[in-house]
Formats: sequence, structure tokens, C-alpha cells
Amino acid sequence: MLETYDSFQTDVAVSILRNLDESNFRVERKVIDFIKGKLFPVSVERISEYIRKMPSETVRDQIVENLRAFHSTLMEMITFVSNENARQNENGRQTVYLPLIKMMDKETHPYRPLALATLCCFDFSEAVTKLAIDFERFGSEMRWITLVLLKKRWDEKFVPIFLKALDDKDPEVVRVAILALKRANVLAALDPIRKLLKSSVEVIVLTAVNALVELGSVDSLTELRQLFNNTGNQKIRATIVSALGELGGPETVSFLRECLEAPDSRVRANAIMALKKKYETFGCLPEEIVARITDLKDDSDHRVQADSIQTLWAMGYTDNVGDIEKMLVSPNEFCRSAGAYLCGKLKLFQMTRNLEVLTSDVSWMVRKMAAISLLAFGDRGKSVLRNLMNYGSSDQQIVCAFAFGLADDSVAIEKLLLQSRSGSEVSEMATSLLLGLSRPPA
Repeated sequence: MLETYDSFQTDVAVSILRNLDESNFRVERKVIDFIKGKLFPVSVERISEYIRKMPSETVRDQIVENLRAFHSTLMEMITFVSNENARQNENGRQTVYLPLIKMMDKETHPYRPLALATLCCFDFSEAVTKLAIDFERFGSEMRWITLVLLKKRWDEKFVPIFLKALDDKDPEVVRVAILALKRANVLAALDPIRKLLKSSVEVIVLTAVNALVELGSVDSLTELRQLFNNTGNQKIRATIVSALGELGGPETVSFLRECLEAPDSRVRANAIMALKKKYETFGCLPEEIVARITDLKDDSDHRVQADSIQTLWAMGYTDNVGDIEKMLVSPNEFCRSAGAYLCGKLKLFQMTRNLEVLTSDVSWMVRKMAAISLLAFGDRGKSVLRNLMNYGSSDQQIVCAFAFGLADDSVAIEKLLLQSRSGSEVSEMATSLLLGLSRPPA
């Protein structure tokens, strides 16, 4: 998909270049730099190579992130050319869109859906109409890509397209449609989304449950409870438990208490956090529930342990620093990572040295969490990170640069870029972290 989009944007840029006034060297340079990939922090080839090595469950999100980055850069380039043309020629603004319009008008053009989506984002009403009419005719990959791009550049005019996509035969297309309608708080989507709770596809059900929470659909409580009782899918059950932390009132507390005894650790953990939200809403919880949450500090699952400590802390029971220290030295990397997370989440400044040590942990997951938690300590944490970024081991330098990258530190981002493009042994990790930044570097 990324390679297809790259071919599309290159075709558009080449066509724009051919239509340019030869005297406009500034614009010509911008378009040439775009074609050569100089406007992108990492090349498509490098990203594709990296993604092919990723676990399958993380590929989708990485593709989405990069598609949107590519699309945003394409739109910025087109806008730049359009504005520059308009300065020289009153009618020059529209000429930059001609390659896209030609693709749109040719029904058999392989890039027509991408052209339509791009024109929609530039507020071409004709493109919106044609996309709504022809959406179902596109292949599933193109249906998915167009929704991903439209979701990022949301406009109320896109609602009919997304509502139609709720009935799509491709679960991933349905998922993106739900996410878009949820984000835009489209109440007309409530009933169609509630019907999706009966879907046999896990990802659709999970996305629908979360959307109903975002849309504040208290009317869905009965259906959610029925689904919890009828499904054998523990992931769906855990997601419903989490939803009940947001929806409903005191009547859901007893059900959540029962879930603290669930055999599945995800259900137990989500029940703890749902009860934390009930506490934050109502100001108290029954003593018996507090006692059970306290017992779960010794649960066999790291997430249950961390969530119980965090919830007790929120209720004023802060005598559990010793439990966190035990997590930080656990032989289980997930437990160490969870402990590091708690240090940052609870602002445990006394754990600064512990986190500094963990930035050289054998697990990169632990190193990353330790660095991010130090970032949560403000200037004090940043001082530690800066020192490690300059004088620490290679692993420490990269992970601390990543943390600074999240804080939009241009020097740290540049360090990641340099390491990513080098042939060193940390190149793969640097690329991984670079691709995980909150937004693409400028």
C-alpha cells in the first residue's frame, strides 16, 4: 500500500512539474525535491523494509501513520505550488490540480481513488460526490486507503461515505469508518454501530464497543452486558468491562466487583481501572472492593499488579512504593516495564536513579519505558536523559533521544535520523523509534 501510494504521489508530482512555468525555479526545486524524496524523513524503501520485519499486529498502525505523513507532505507541496502559481498568474492556482482531476475523470485509472480522496481533502465538491457514488466499486485496499486519508482530513461532507462503509465486507474498512464517525461524534451512526455488536469479526466488535463509549451511548448498556455473558472471546469481554467504567452509574459497580475474580487477567485489570473511574466519579467504593483490589497487588499478572497499585494510589493508599520497587527488579521484563510506567505515572521522583539504571536494561521495551517515565519528571528527568544521551551507552543514547523526540526536541530527533541512516548495529532500533515518534519530523 505504501509503495502504491508512493507511485501515485510521484506520478502527480511529475505531472505538476511538466505543467510548471519554466521560469519558476523556486517552485520547480520544491517539486524536484519532493520527487527525490528529500521532503521525507525516511525513504519509502527503508520504511517498507522495516515494516516487513514487524509483527503482523503492528503493521496496520505503522502503515496508517506513514500513509498520512506521505499524504500530508503531498498536500503541502501542492498547496505551495498553488500559492506560488497564483502570485504569478491569477488563473495559475487551479493548474496544479489538473493531474488529479484527469485521474478523477478517468474511471479506469488505477490511482483514481487516491486522486478522489486528495481532491476531497482540497474541498472539491465534485470529488466528494463521485467518491460517495463509486466507493463500493473500488478494491478493498483502495477503499481502506481513501477512508484513512479522509478520516485525517475530516469534513462533515464525508459522513455519507463513512456511513456507507459501515456495511463494507472488509472488516478493516468498517473499522476505519467506525473510528471516523466516533471521532466526529456523528450521532446518526449510533444505531448502525450498535448493530455491529453482533458481528462475528472481533476487530469490528471491539471497535464498536469503544465507539459507543465515546458517543456516550448509555442505551447500549443492556446490549453490552448481554454480549459479555454470551461471548467466549476474552478480549471482547475485557473491552466491555472497560466500557462499563465510562458508561452507567452505581448499578454497574457490583458487576465490576465480580469481574475482579475473572480467570482472564485482562478482565481483572480492566475491572480495576473501571472501578477507579467509578471512584473518581462517586468519591468512594465499598470497603470490600478496596480490600480485593489491595489483594490484587500480588496478582500473577504484571498489568493487574500495576493497575491495582495505581488505583489504590488514586484513592489515597500510597504505602505501596515497596511493591513498585519489587516490580523494577523482577526477572519478568513486562513487570519491570510496568513498574517503570508507574514511576512516571505517579511522579515518583525518588525512583529517578532506578529509572536511570533501567535505561540500560537488557530489554528495549524496559529501556524505552524508563526513558519516557524520566521525561514525565520534567526538568529533573530531562537533565538525566540529556546526560545519558550524551555520555551513556549506545542503547541509552538512542532510547533517551527517543524520549526527547516525544518532547519535540529537534536535536534528539536529528540524532535519531542520523543513527537511522547509518550502518551501525543500532540502526534498526533507531529507525523503529523514529517511526514511533508522535509526529513526523519537519
